[in-house]
Amino acid sequence: MKHFYLLLSGCFLFFLILSACKDNGVGPVDNTNNGFSTKEVAEIFVNSCATRGCHAGNTPASGLSLENYSDLLKGSSDRSHGATPNYGGDVIIPGRLNESLLYQILIGNITPAITAHANVSLDTSSINTIRDWIEGGALGYNNAVPFSNPSYRVYVCDQNSDKVSVIDGDSKVVSAIIDVKKIPNLINSPHMVKLENGYLYVSLIAAGNFLKIDVNDPTNYNEVGEVGNGIIEKAGMVIMHPNGIKAYVSRSSTSQPNYSTIFVINIQDMTVIKQITLPAPGVPHGIALTPDGTKLYVANLSLSTISIIDAVNDEYVDEIPIPGTEPMQTMISPDGNYLYVSARGTAQILVFDTNSDNQIRQVSVDPKPMQIAVTSNGNKIYVGSQETGTVSVIEKNGLNWLKTKTITHPGFRMIHGCDITGDDRYVYVSCQNTNQSNEFEPYYKVNGEGAPGFVGIIDTQTDEVIKFLEVEQYGSGLVVEK
Repeated sequence: MKHFYLLLSGCFLFFLILSACKDNGVGPVDNTNNGFSTKEVAEIFVNSCATRGCHAGNTPASGLSLENYSDLLKGSSDRSHGATPNYGGDVIIPGRLNESLLYQILIGNITPAITAHANVSLDTSSINTIRDWIEGGALGYNNAVPFSNPSYRVYVCDQNSDKVSVIDGDSKVVSAIIDVKKIPNLINSPHMVKLENGYLYVSLIAAGNFLKIDVNDPTNYNEVGEVGNGIIEKAGMVIMHPNGIKAYVSRSSTSQPNYSTIFVINIQDMTVIKQITLPAPGVPHGIALTPDGTKLYVANLSLSTISIIDAVNDEYVDEIPIPGTEPMQTMISPDGNYLYVSARGTAQILVFDTNSDNQIRQVSVDPKPMQIAVTSNGNKIYVGSQETGTVSVIEKNGLNWLKTKTITHPGFRMIHGCDITGDDRYVYVSCQNTNQSNEFEPYYKVNGEGAPGFVGIIDTQTDEVIKFLEVEQYGSGLVVEK
């Protein structure tokens, strides 16, 4: 983001324009405050930033226009001016000063420091005006609430920040942050998130908790047990049962191989219904449920087995040995006929027939495959690989599965989560970006923060990354609102 901020610098560390810049303004604020809540806020943006050759016109600097409210909410689309393809994202997050890049620039909390454009500066009053506007929800004209009705949202666990980033599916920027820190002085580690009937369900690895959060009021939440009692030790993956009553929670892949149970949770009163006992201790991590809710598959990472569970009675049924494969994640095809398993140990996607529970195919992919997304017709499969930072595209034709493409992006570092939109148009992949020897660095770093995570958005019509966004630290499990 360095080029982005250097070009953006004068336009953001400025805001009180001296006469030289005013002469280049794009025009007066209109009678709707250019979409902003007040004329005062509008004039700071329009007269200070939206000047010719800067953040205005058909080709604004960094792909960021500040001529009006709707353009500001879209954020930037080319922070690096081509150095990193389609690198862009939000510049403000309503109500969140610490995560609003624009405000952090205004107060000088970035490294390296920005040198303002000549003849441009920002006084304390203007900074405070922008601060109050963001803190008050960054409202639009007639107090319009930003990002209030997108066609869909994406929820991303920020595992090292104890937050969930919310991505607006229309603007494709982070539009909100949900705090999920329940134990002070501990990284609680939100790992996986699911969405059901207006509630988010989040597993916390280190806290040993499972949360139910009201999407419309994230401060309203319930949990299994009391804060910090660690009932679900090393909580990992989450699957919701179609009966709307229960969910399954497995164990984190970072666990020691000591666990022989997974949890069945009543999501109505957030109590533990039972623990399903598996044949032997290990790391039961990846879980997948058939669409009719009758059969649950549990992948044991350390034992290289797949356990079959009767999901009606929640009883163990059988075991499928797959030696040496280290099954990491699982996904059921939309028609329920196939189980896909990402085999970390052999760099493959294993295909099982769910009617016979026999393995019928294996497809080579890049090393350490992670989470899997499948199109609604079942004919296209996406899987991110953690080690190489690539996404493999597998196409199904009858009973043949063939890897047809590898999607790359210079920002893909340690891919983790993967999900697809309800219309099959976009695949979202999260990146942990936690390997210090191979981090992707933001173009501008907010002081006091660790390396951010990232989310890549893939257009399935071209199988190319059309946007690359920063989220908070350690992007992990994600879910797309269907």
